[in-house]
Amino acid sequence: MEYLSLAMFPALLILIFIGLPVAFALMLTGIGFGFLTFGTSLVHLLTDKVNEVAGNFILAAVPLFIFMGCMLERSRIAEQLFEAMHMWTKRLPGGLALGTILMSLVFAATTGVIGAAETVIGLLAIPLCLSISTISD
Repeated sequence: MEYLSLAMFPALLILIFIGLPVAFALMLTGIGFGFLTFGTSLVHLLTDKVNEVAGNFILAAVPLFIFMGCMLERSRIAEQLFEAMHMWTKRLPGGLALGTILMSLVFAATTGVIGAAETVIGLLAIPLCLSISTISD
């Protein structure tokens, strides 16, 4: 029983290498070894965990922050903010990266949710970085 956790990784690799998608391989490995470890009480443990995560009210704000990022991108406010940050930092070495970091600071201060801020920066910075880097070349 002590070394059962060491068998999970090879079992996961076998499931992946036979062509099962990674999500299903992880799920089957977890459920299979969970039944070996906990028996039938695994069902109660899983339902309790689902209820615990679903009852977390902080996670309800994440889609709204992602929506805010999409609206900022569509209204071109974020593009103007990113260009302003880039104008401040373009003469410095790595100015494009510094501008992205400064924009990340602004969004981190406004949202307070790290996952949402990362998603917003990904939605905003990647297309703008590509367009600015092709213009400056």
